[in-house]
Amino acid sequence: MIKEELLSYIKEGRKEDFLKRISSIMPPSDDVSISLGKLGLYEYIVDRKGFCLIQTAEDEYLPYLSSNEKRIEFHQIPKSLVDKMDYTKVLEQLKAILEQFGRRDKKYLSLSKEIGDLIETLRN
Repeated sequence: MIKEELLSYIKEGRKEDFLKRISSIMPPSDDVSISLGKLGLYEYIVDRKGFCLIQTAEDEYLPYLSSNEKRIEFHQIPKSLVDKMDYTKVLEQLKAILEQFGRRDKKYLSLSKEIGDLIETLRN
């Protein structure tokens, strides 16, 4: 069911709908996200709450990294990043997240299998 829906988004080039659907099936955790890519100090991600921009910087006086998060809309993701988005890489990240959560909740294992089937379909 999800496989067919995501495949139709891919075939039609509906990247925003594809990513929003991915976001909607992610497990309820603030600890996981899918990277869409990096541009300079900025990383664009999708998580269960939607799209986000993360700015990472190395602190000048301490050997630590600091980051700032900002919620954004799809249209705020740079076009160059959206154009080169690899559906398979996004799905592979999602599959890994679902497998991790599948140890606690079996529904994520079945979702992981369905996403794995979709990845195989895209590769062939």
